Amino acid sequence: MNKLNTDLNYCSFKSLIGDIYYIWSVPDNDTEIKNLTADYIPLISYMGLGQSAFNSYLDNIAKIFYRTEPVIIEKRNKYIEDEINNFLEKKSKEISLVPDFLTGTNFEKMVWLELIKIPYGKTASYKEIAELAGKPSAFRAAGNAIGKNPLLLLVPCHRVIKSSGQMGNFSSGVKVKKLLLDLES
Repeated sequence: MNKLNTDLNYCSFKSLIGDIYYIWSVPDNDTEIKNLTADYIPLISYMGLGQSAFNSYLDNIAKIFYRTEPVIIEKRNKYIEDEINNFLEKKSKEISLVPDFLTGTNFEKMVWLELIKIPYGKTASYKEIAELAGKPSAFRAAGNAIGKNPLLLLVPCHRVIKSSGQMGNFSSGVKVKKLLLDLES
């Protein structure tokens, strides 16, 4: 059984797209800056909409790292919330947060890393993402990996569309995907 090497913190806040839940931590080598300062960027291991998706993610990391539900501390991080709100309010085109993938297969992580490279206001197809992840014929597997993305907005899965140009599915709902694509257009 794996063991986490750091404390996890979580919180939720209301946003333009709904209640966003997030899990964050401080990099292991930054023990002296555990009291939030502007000198570091927190690691984000989860960001999603709604409590049921959040609870599902907690169950998933519990299976990976613990025999029972992991203990995480409810602790707000204004820096994270400001980054997300600034993005959603079009005050910024970038989110300066660092992903920390606690879950996912190697292929899923490769797909997620390719998603991060899609520029603001641009889209890519499932097929293109599969090719970039080194598995050109695995576009359905890439689609499944995209659907399991634990980092809404930070890993911009909303920027992936069908090769035909149609929007395609979205784990947070097609309405949210359309809103995000419209926001970036």
